[in-house]
Amino acid sequence: MLLLALAGCASPQARFYSLESASAASGEPAQFGKRVMLGPVSLPAALDRPQLVLDDGGGRLRLQEFDRWSAPLDRLLAQSLTLAVSRRSGVASVYAYPQPTMDGGDLRYALDVRRLSLQPGRQAALEVVWQLQGVSDGKLLAAGSFSRSIPLAAPGVDAALAGLQSLLDALSGEMAQPLRQHPEWWQPPAGRS
Repeated sequence: MLLLALAGCASPQARFYSLESASAASGEPAQFGKRVMLGPVSLPAALDRPQLVLDDGGGRLRLQEFDRWSAPLDRLLAQSLTLAVSRRSGVASVYAYPQPTMDGGDLRYALDVRRLSLQPGRQAALEVVWQLQGVSDGKLLAAGSFSRSIPLAAPGVDAALAGLQSLLDALSGEMAQPLRQHPEWWQPPAGRS
């Protein structure tokens, strides 16, 4: 009897989630060049926490106490987008910023996540403003604004995160475009590699 009572008091196990990029490679072998750093990524304060935050609509947010990010959300977003931008642009030297063994790089993407809404069973929405600039001179090379939502195929956290990843993959395509269109920005000068 005591064993049954103790089993009823057990806490639910925490589940940890990451973001996995599913974006396809550009079709050409990736090339190394100047270092392109992706980050920092700024988040709305309500999302800057270890728990997943679901949007119940009407300004109501729900913290999922036992559904947690495997790392800080800003880092997970940077890592997922780094991989996807690298694959889509064909530039192998795209890194999540900061990297302990690297300085600020040669080019840097800065991202401001204005909205990230996960509404299980309904939709996932993402609104981001981004800039690509030279690190040494601060020159703005490219900028964009991304705002999309997609319906979710099923209820639950897994479907919401799959929707978020689809949105991140679409965002990475827009962010990779300037690198594809302007290889002179990231390729080393002739004779140097």
